[in-house]
Amino acid sequence: MEEITLREIIDYARINEENAKRFYSEAAEKASVGNVRAYLKHLAKEEQKHIDHLNELEKKVDKGGKIPKPHGVAKPLGYADYVGNVRLDETASYQDVLKAAMAKEKEAFESYRKYAALSDDAKAKELFLLLANEESVHLRGFEEKYDDFMREIENN
Repeated sequence: MEEITLREIIDYARINEENAKRFYSEAAEKASVGNVRAYLKHLAKEEQKHIDHLNELEKKVDKGGKIPKPHGVAKPLGYADYVGNVRLDETASYQDVLKAAMAKEKEAFESYRKYAALSDDAKAKELFLLLANEESVHLRGFEEKYDDFMREIENN
């Protein structure tokens, strides 16, 4: 693997989060269903929190601080493997938003895991694994929301 700094890894992660924030913000602008629009705006704010977290992590790394250890591992439920490509247009439903969010989180999770496996540098591997774990927590959260949503549909 080509040489990469910890700062570049964080920059890469920040770009991913900024792209996700933009995706949700733009989808919110198009959404015609009120609760879907509100949830998309909420997701954009959550992505901003992830960006803020990366900014704090960057400060810590720049000062020579240790990379935090992941707090447990969230094992995905696997729903993201079956959602396919979901387009969020003006008629998007809450279910569509959950599917799109699962797909985005799964993509981020898998890319960080792949980069961790390819990294020869212990610190870079550690940082990629931390980021992968954080994405797995996000993915698991969306999968649980999707599971709850599907149960609610079945019960009605």
